Amino acid sequence: MKCYDHDVSFSSFELCKLKVVRRGVVALNLRVGLYKTPVRNSTINLALYKRANGYRPFLYNITENVCAFFANRKRYPVLKVLLDLFLVHSNLNHTCPYYDAIIVKDLVLNEELFKFLPVPEGEYLYKLKVFAYNDLKATAEVYFFRKD
Repeated sequence: MKCYDHDVSFSSFELCKLKVVRRGVVALNLRVGLYKTPVRNSTINLALYKRANGYRPFLYNITENVCAFFANRKRYPVLKVLLDLFLVHSNLNHTCPYYDAIIVKDLVLNEELFKFLPVPEGEYLYKLKVFAYNDLKATAEVYFFRKD
């Protein structure tokens, strides 16, 4: 996992790490401090990449308004599947505005979470870019592999 701050006056990653829970089980932990609140305009870009002579776009590359997504999650089915991985373990379960730090705590990525994503065996990159007021503020990258 890698996290990048693009505007440290707006927000920064206070925590970005993977923690070994037990053999073969790893939990993801994130904490992003917001310094210019309230955040009323936010957009995310979710993309899935597959490794083949470098990481190449694979299957999904979605950009949506976060406020519109949380106002009506059923309207965005693919984004809902991709974000539901994080929402169960985070405080991102309400619509705009955002006042507090963004927290993802002890998210364990197991194969059950990926049952709705038709991905064959290989190495992948799950990249999340966060924009606020049309400027790139943060990027989180999660690298994983799938074996059949």
